[in-house]
Amino acid sequence: MSDEYRGAPRLRRQTLVMALAAAILMPLCAAAGAEQALSADEISREIVGHEFQGRKGIMSVNLRYARDGTMTLKTPIGQGAGSWMISGNQLCVTLTSGPRKGQECLTFTRQPNGRYLGSNGIRLTPVR
Repeated sequence: MSDEYRGAPRLRRQTLVMALAAAILMPLCAAAGAEQALSADEISREIVGHEFQGRKGIMSVNLRYARDGTMTLKTPIGQGAGSWMISGNQLCVTLTSGPRKGQECLTFTRQPNGRYLGSNGIRLTPVR
């Protein structure tokens, strides 16, 4: 038997495995891509004026984006305050005090469980 012939079944198996993997992963990728970032109007209605319990990794934070353009946060390691503005479909926050001063602009996607996922990985749960 030639070496070419012996490699053919292996190549067919690899091709079949790759095709099956693609068939499984493609719907998952499409579902992930189907999530739309909140629009400026949706951010104004659903994020601004509300209080959230946020979680990113092991860090938790209470956030409030007030209608007057200010925001406050409380974490186990301190408190912070700053301002926010909407730019396009992003909520841009400038923290002037607290554990993480600086500016960050985020988009948010609505999650099926009533939560929001920020583009920086923070998960927001509305406080009711």
